[in-house]
Amino acid sequence: MNLDWKKLGIIALFFGAVFLFGFFLYYFFFRPFFAPIGPVVTNVNQPAGQLPATININGRLYAVNANLGLPMINGNINALITRPVAGQLSSTAQGGLTQAARLTNTPTLFAVAGKDGQLLYYNPSDGKFYRLLASGAIEVISDEVFNNVSQVTWSQNRDQAILEYPDGSNIVYNFKTGKQLTLPKHWYDFSFSPTDQQIAFKSNALDPENRFLAVAKIDGSQSKVLERIDDQGDKFDVNWSPNNQMVATFTQIKDLSRSEIYFVGLNNENFKLMMVEGRDFRGQWSPTGDKLLHSVYSSRSDYKPELWIADAQSDSIGNNRKSLGLATWADKCAFSSNSKVYCAVPTTLPFGAGLNDSSAQNIADQIYKVDLNTGAKTLVAVPEGNHTIGEIIVNEDLNYLLFTDKNNNRAYRINL
Repeated sequence: MNLDWKKLGIIALFFGAVFLFGFFLYYFFFRPFFAPIGPVVTNVNQPAGQLPATININGRLYAVNANLGLPMINGNINALITRPVAGQLSSTAQGGLTQAARLTNTPTLFAVAGKDGQLLYYNPSDGKFYRLLASGAIEVISDEVFNNVSQVTWSQNRDQAILEYPDGSNIVYNFKTGKQLTLPKHWYDFSFSPTDQQIAFKSNALDPENRFLAVAKIDGSQSKVLERIDDQGDKFDVNWSPNNQMVATFTQIKDLSRSEIYFVGLNNENFKLMMVEGRDFRGQWSPTGDKLLHSVYSSRSDYKPELWIADAQSDSIGNNRKSLGLATWADKCAFSSNSKVYCAVPTTLPFGAGLNDSSAQNIADQIYKVDLNTGAKTLVAVPEGNHTIGEIIVNEDLNYLLFTDKNNNRAYRINL
């Protein structure tokens, strides 16, 4: 009998291709994370970090060098610890099912903490901005109507805001004076300086070589370029630190399980970089700007978000880095002081939630309080009504917590 070598070769190639496909699927998506986590290193003499040295080839930036070195922590992320939820509804937050009083009957978008326990927000139904007082009363901030606002960036003192529209138009509106200024359409991703005298932003253009990270005065004058961003604008997060040291961060993927975070200052400073254990870096400054709360996902967490805290001042970037043991995103948290943070934590998350945060859109949240000095975390409340929390605002002086629901865009209150 003569063997058909051609058919045998095709069969062999088929099984070889199946094996290679299975191997790459395992390697990139399912292999466990084995990177060792060592003891704390606080050597301030580690190499200084800066935006990666780059060369420009045909309008693209290519990194040619990056400094390494990062203090690490002991141990893996802690398992999420929850208390049993009592069946009885409590009027105050005691770690179980807690009354959540609805405060608004209309959409509450772009909500932010105001002065004296107030909540400021935009109602797309009538195009106006409102103030929710601590008493529960609602006041209109301005009679001016702003239809179809797609994004709002509030000033630090809440007297002004930058309003962005779907067509790219941008205006700065002063709620105290009623005056408004127009900013260029190719500016986007804004952040106010701590004194509200300047704004940081990204400047877009058709030509990648003319795209920049920049700062300017509120009226758009006296603009100053900080970095070229070329076609890497999505890697820059414009987020002016409260201590005025940093204006933005730049995230560069290191490997399958780590990312490098570079800090951009106003004067071309040579800040150290910070290594983080995952991707999709989302950061939030502490009130004094000396710490950076952040979340990332990696294979070691089943690609679910992990919450971390680290020092982030110029001379101590990355020091005292530790996992907080909570599976949530940094933008679902709010600082009540420089050492205390409240976070909305999903009751459960599917595998790969960090890759697609919309998978948590209909998952109810619990509220945790974390002491950043000790790492202790406490289940504060399980809000009645199965809410998926968006913004969270805490006023411990007045003994309450406010939050917005992502699904119905209403505001709620929990008594602490």
